Amino acid sequence: MKEIKLEWCENWIRARFAKLPFENGGIYTGLFWDMAERSGLWVGGTYGSPMSTALENLTRVEAVNDSEGNFLYHVFKMKK
Repeated sequence: MKEIKLEWCENWIRARFAKLPFENGGIYTGLFWDMAERSGLWVGGTYGSPMSTALENLTRVEAVNDSEGNFLYHVFKMKK
């Protein structure tokens, strides 16, 4: 398996969020992991990887609820 560097993952995350059509938007967690796996920077089902560390450094997780306060899904959002 090739070595994946933390810097590559952080740059990839910043680039994904820069492409969002609105400021401070979020990326659905399932979609994020699918994109990360397709990029070759993350292997599905692994933990403690450089991508996981990069996410911890750069993002936070937020719950998205409907108008009645019922949970819908989680998104990653960039830290301020």
